[in-house]
Amino acid sequence: MRGILLSEAMAQRHATLLAHLRDPAASNGDPVEAVLIPEGESGILPEAELASIRAAFISTDVVYDPRRERRGFGTARRAPNLEWLHIGFAGTDTPIFRELMDRGVTVTNSSGAAAEPIAQTAIAGMLALNRGFPRWAELQRRHEWKRQQHAPPDLRGQTMTVLGLGSIGTHVARFAQAFGLHVIGVRRTPAGPADGIDEWAPPNRLRELLPRTDWLAITVPLTPQTRHIIDAAALALLPRGAHILNVGRGPIIDETALIESLRAGHLGGAYLDVFEVEPLPETSPLWDMLNVIVTPHDSNVSAGNAARFDAIFAEQLELWAAGKPLTMVVRDG
Repeated sequence: MRGILLSEAMAQRHATLLAHLRDPAASNGDPVEAVLIPEGESGILPEAELASIRAAFISTDVVYDPRRERRGFGTARRAPNLEWLHIGFAGTDTPIFRELMDRGVTVTNSSGAAAEPIAQTAIAGMLALNRGFPRWAELQRRHEWKRQQHAPPDLRGQTMTVLGLGSIGTHVARFAQAFGLHVIGVRRTPAGPADGIDEWAPPNRLRELLPRTDWLAITVPLTPQTRHIIDAAALALLPRGAHILNVGRGPIIDETALIESLRAGHLGGAYLDVFEVEPLPETSPLWDMLNVIVTPHDSNVSAGNAARFDAIFAEQLELWAAGKPLTMVVRDG
């Protein structure tokens, strides 16, 4: 019997599939059995149960509960025979994933499941900043009827550079094109019109693109290569009045340099869903900047996500149970 570690909620949601996989004929001769993340006082499973765990599913209901998250990852870490870990989200930039991969554990994620909602939120941030909604919201709060003194520029004809053309970046690019922006996509492998872009460039050309970038959309994952790739020097290369949209990871931008560029008036504004320190400290100047929109790392939230996450997990579980190659494997780098 092969155990799969998961939350009680996920065991219930996938009860039909799990029941099917208890049949040796449906699981390559080795039945699959649910092992629940421990909820008891000790939070530790017996050694025999730990040894039975061959797979683990860390779902969003686990991640959003700190106690359950500690127990979920802690149990996976202690399972000596773990061979596969699936996560119900995309990001794998925390040390536990590197640790498990170094042990030979295959890690799969749910990349793309929330790409469209995240991209929609990024574009909503672009529209709000371009049209001046933060100022309107402040005037509404003060009950002031005051028309705009300066007409905002047309979006059509502006240039957006999308740093990272995965699922999220591709959606951002396509939405931006629909508003008439010229879109440049930056990623290591070549891309073209099918990816929603007008131009492609590799990462080593990013800095030469920045002087003609009106909107810099950051959708790239955090790696040693992307940490602080947008630093003070990169920000200075952007045209005066340019905007940043960050739905990737906070440390991709040097936040201190970003704050200084916003304060100095070089940047026109920013929509930020991610930050170097989360939750964003109450003392951060970003909270009070009228040209900055802050959201608490939830640009992905959408009612349809659960079904998409469930479908990806179910597909990977069936492949694993049948001894077939997994299709959502996280690669190094």
